[in-house]
Amino acid sequence: MVTELALITALPGRADELGKAISEGIGFIRQHPGCLEVRVGRCVEDESRYVVEVDWTSLEAHTEDFRESPLFAQWIGTIAGLLDRSLLETRHYAPQ
Repeated sequence: MVTELALITALPGRADELGKAISEGIGFIRQHPGCLEVRVGRCVEDESRYVVEVDWTSLEAHTEDFRESPLFAQWIGTIAGLLDRSLLETRHYAPQ
């Protein structure tokens, strides 16, 4: 198992819209067979920031299978135009 942490920041004035879009869009992530679980949090100190945590069966399930699937395009389509892509950060973590 690998956990993806994606730190997503809204464009100015779009934080609430981004939160709603993330909530709707994670349904596309959940549909992928390599997805085990998805969690979303909103930053307490900076409400324009969100974290999306996804447990994947493997790194390849995310970086190859999901990202090359129509589900990825649908996920990105829900949040496009609402996030600051220059501040987007995605990393993968393995349990210790």
